[in-house]
Amino acid sequence: MKTLKKLKKLPAILAFVTATGCSVFSYADDAAASPVQPLTKEEIQKGITDLRELQNQRIEAWGASLKPEDFERSWFGRILKKQKRQEVCGIYQSIVDETLKLAVQNRSRLPEADQKLLDDRNAFIQSLGYQNNIVDTQMGFNCRLK
Repeated sequence: MKTLKKLKKLPAILAFVTATGCSVFSYADDAAASPVQPLTKEEIQKGITDLRELQNQRIEAWGASLKPEDFERSWFGRILKKQKRQEVCGIYQSIVDETLKLAVQNRSRLPEADQKLLDDRNAFIQSLGYQNNIVDTQMGFNCRLK
């Protein structure tokens, strides 16, 4: 479905930060046992793969629930109704929220510049590639991330 293809796009920085947190960060319990190691290229690549799979699963599940009555006619053609637009925005918001949570939990493994971004949520969101905290869904509406 054309709508689903548009949702599958993800800024590279978001993929990097979220992906590295999906399954490859060591958590606080591990940190006590050994010195903190910076992220490796392999961890980043595996994380990106994991993130893409997770995001695709969420989008596919959402897309599978779409029905003809989820759309309405407008001057610009068919658009998603408000509830479905909110669900799309919720997918993006949840990814950002999870990314920030994982980045904060694993702050010590991030470069110093990235650690500073964690202190300002808006700066963090913008570092993920969302200018002015807005996601252009390319479906006739935008989402504002908080």
